[in-house]
Amino acid sequence: MNTSVPGGADGDGARAVWFVAPQTVELRSERIGSPGPAEISVRAVTSLVSSGTEMNVYHGNAGSADAVDLPTTGGTFPFPLKFGYQIVGEVEAAGDQSGFSVGDRVFAYHPHQARFVMGGVSSGLVFPVHRDASSEQAAFTNLFSVAYTALLDTPVRVGDVVVVSGLGVIGTFVAHLCRESAGKLILVDPMPNRRERASWIGADAVVSPDEAAAAVAELSGGRGNDIWFEASGAPAALQSAIDNTGQEGTITVLSFYGAKPVTLQLGLQFHFRRQRIVSSQVSSIGSGLQPRWDWERRYVHATDRLANFDVDRLVSHRVRFGDAPDAYRLIDEHADETLAVLLDYSN
Repeated sequence: MNTSVPGGADGDGARAVWFVAPQTVELRSERIGSPGPAEISVRAVTSLVSSGTEMNVYHGNAGSADAVDLPTTGGTFPFPLKFGYQIVGEVEAAGDQSGFSVGDRVFAYHPHQARFVMGGVSSGLVFPVHRDASSEQAAFTNLFSVAYTALLDTPVRVGDVVVVSGLGVIGTFVAHLCRESAGKLILVDPMPNRRERASWIGADAVVSPDEAAAAVAELSGGRGNDIWFEASGAPAALQSAIDNTGQEGTITVLSFYGAKPVTLQLGLQFHFRRQRIVSSQVSSIGSGLQPRWDWERRYVHATDRLANFDVDRLVSHRVRFGDAPDAYRLIDEHADETLAVLLDYSN
């Protein structure tokens, strides 16, 4: 983690989003230098706010510094902290060993910042944008990769009864991918707006949490679901997964619970049904797939898919970068009205 804290006039610098206290975000200026031989300088075009990990940071609930431990993170955990990881921009200057050229569009695991310098190809944190993808489509690369990793960890067999809880961006992507092979697909979310937004997926049932058990019983013929993907971050949803998943079924958890305590009843259903709980996390490729899958292959697949995906299905708000603090308040105070929130750097 870069522990320097910015200050001073803009000069050759740029503004960046900083978490400075619980539920407090500021735009701070910092100076940036010229890129070294293996570095690039990037002018941001758009970035996507994470309603999961970033909002845990926003609330001071990230748990530990390990949760935000990217080389591009700045500041001191828990505050003040510069943290984010899905930004798209254009290369303004490039070192001759960076692997990029001026004018290239890139997706970077970097905080929300108008201009920045970072390592090039060798850093493993910046990638070329698909030639057919818009900048907004490219901004979803990481979250699509999170969803796709869950399907690598727990493949959906043709005919499986699958439940997805949590219809944020990640849960929506998971549901979209599951629809290709699931025999029955049940989507669960407490927010009517999100349930309505998910209608394009074509699920067999889109229900509130208190309707989930009945939907699973009906669509599984009383056997319980085969797979449950938990993407809501709500402890009650994980308990519901245990209560409703059938014999030797799999519960795959994508959610990051941060510092929230999670209390579960692991009695009759979990024990006698021999259920399996899988942790799915995007930072590594698991499940014995390493000989054939790596970050690059997954990235290429994600960008290929996103180049043909209508992100307007997901984008609820576009906020000027200069109003970034308002974006976090919007997500915090009106979660029922927000889905994907993009920051626009055009002004």
